[in-house]
Amino acid sequence: MPIRPDSASPIDSLLCADDGTPLARFRIREDDGIRVAGQVRPLPGVSLGLVAGQARHDLAGLRLETPDDGLAEALVDGGLELRRAATDMRHDLTEIPAPVTLADGWSLGAPGWDDELAEGLAAAYGPAHPDGAWQPSDTEQIRAMFDTADPVPPLVGASARLLDPDGRSAGHVLCAGPVPWTEDVCAWILNLAVAPRAQGRGCGRALLTHALWGTHQAGLPALGLSVADGNPARRMYDNAGFRPLTRVLSVLLPPH
Repeated sequence: MPIRPDSASPIDSLLCADDGTPLARFRIREDDGIRVAGQVRPLPGVSLGLVAGQARHDLAGLRLETPDDGLAEALVDGGLELRRAATDMRHDLTEIPAPVTLADGWSLGAPGWDDELAEGLAAAYGPAHPDGAWQPSDTEQIRAMFDTADPVPPLVGASARLLDPDGRSAGHVLCAGPVPWTEDVCAWILNLAVAPRAQGRGCGRALLTHALWGTHQAGLPALGLSVADGNPARRMYDNAGFRPLTRVLSVLLPPH
């Protein structure tokens, strides 16, 4: 069979050529109802063009994620679109920056969701943002976390809303943890954003530091996140002590 279990790792599968030759390891998971072939890693010495062609045939309709730039390039050369290029990062919580003092009237409040926050995030994620414009589905996913803990509940102590002097929501950090999509035990920043009217005040750093201290107080050993290439927040994460862990290049494989 072109796909078979990997006897060396019970959580991995093998993508194989039609003659049974192993080509790559990967892991199947569900992500918001989408089937994902994650961590696709070509085996040493295997033609990347062959891996790309076999993946298009046997993993059709799935989102393929790989840390291998060459495989992503081979898929793009074959006419597919690179949907996202990002870096997964981790903070081991050994040296957490001191909490940020906000300007008079600004504060961090309990996590939650309201129309003002939705409007602020829609403004923060414009069409030119590396992750694309904010979509109604993004709002639905966050509301589901608060309403039904789907797919995971918020890590309340590490999450917060940014409140302006009038008490209106102007941004937030939303964390969960531990999360099922990572191999290591860690909390995860699902979303950190500040409305344009609140930017330039150190609010992003305040939210990030809150998430770090909240994760530490929850007894989790690390905090993770994914940052897209070109996102200016990458500098903030680097300065706070996050370290790169792996590249994640995403390509949607067309169905048959």
